[in-house]
Amino acid sequence: MSNSNSKPSILWFQLIGLSLVQGAITLTWLLYRLYVPQLLTTFGFPGLFPTILIIENALGVIIEPIAGNFSDHQRRWMGTRFPFISLGVILASGLFIAIPSFYIFGQSLKSLYWIFPVLLILWSIAMALFRSPVTALLGQYAIETKLPQAMSILIFAGGIIGAIRPFSSEFILNLGSGIAFTIGSLVLLGSVGVLRYFNPDVSVIPPSEEPAQKLYLRNLVVIALLGLFAAWGTRLILGEIFPQLIPSLGGNVKWMMFTGFILLAFTSIPAGLFAVKIGNNKATLIGLMTTAILLLFSSFIVNKIMIILISLLLIASYSLVANGIIPIAFSLVPSYKGGLGIGVYFGAFSLAMSGYDLIVKKPGTLDLILSYRLGMVAFLVTTLLVWFLPKLTVSKITE
Repeated sequence: MSNSNSKPSILWFQLIGLSLVQGAITLTWLLYRLYVPQLLTTFGFPGLFPTILIIENALGVIIEPIAGNFSDHQRRWMGTRFPFISLGVILASGLFIAIPSFYIFGQSLKSLYWIFPVLLILWSIAMALFRSPVTALLGQYAIETKLPQAMSILIFAGGIIGAIRPFSSEFILNLGSGIAFTIGSLVLLGSVGVLRYFNPDVSVIPPSEEPAQKLYLRNLVVIALLGLFAAWGTRLILGEIFPQLIPSLGGNVKWMMFTGFILLAFTSIPAGLFAVKIGNNKATLIGLMTTAILLLFSSFIVNKIMIILISLLLIASYSLVANGIIPIAFSLVPSYKGGLGIGVYFGAFSLAMSGYDLIVKKPGTLDLILSYRLGMVAFLVTTLLVWFLPKLTVSKITE
């Protein structure tokens, strides 16, 4: 009994390594979105970037579940997911450097300009290859009841990187694409190297001790629906509501955007602890319902002080949602299918983003009141899905 009690509930060194990878992924996408529209314009494709994003998200719908499932098989065959993760990271890092290289050396080759958008899509495919497998490691590094706390560390890392964008965009652009993309590539490789150093294959529950469980198709459908509606709600809040709301409040827009990202990063930590204390499903339900109510209330408010107060509450409630959804996805599949579960979630998330971009041609232009109410609907549907999980889905069945 004492030996059992001595087992850690969270593998902190591995989790820190994983959070560094999450931060590196966020950084590379930040650089990508800053530079690529300009680079495409140089090659004579000024309006192609939104279409490329749609294609990339559409490909993610297929690639994410397949990659996650393959990493599950690899873990069962070889006891590790890391070779597949390493392959994806090496490909992504190489292609990330190839993007500015082609920009620098390929401008004189007008007949080959078409290669550049193909290069961009290949890079996004490489990123999609390892996102599900590397996120599936989270399920190895924390017991189920501690997953929200572990997830909060990943959100914290991504939020800190996102917070630098308002102040660093001009500085990053001044570096030039060659230097910026090389830095991004090296950071990605370095973060995976750190994770590799901390032995990424260990698990809080060794594979030999994992209970035999059955994979239910209905659970995968629920995970897909969670990813779909969570993506729409997230996109409306971060892509429509806040970008329109912040300039309307006056003051320094950059500082307000920075503050918002910092708050989102730091509120994730207490949100994770709160979810561990009362249970993840309950905490996620509180976050979902509160977010939906705040969005509805916001559509009737015009007072700036009230808008600021509600926005702060919205950040706090959304943190519970962001921390809780992926642990719920883990809970709906057997431990040996964690990659597939996360892959289905990310695939549905990508599908939602691709569909959103097809409908809303220019982000940040959707009517604000409509954004509030559509966001409310998205979070209410997600609330219903989480509310009925105990009745509709039972993942932890031992055969």
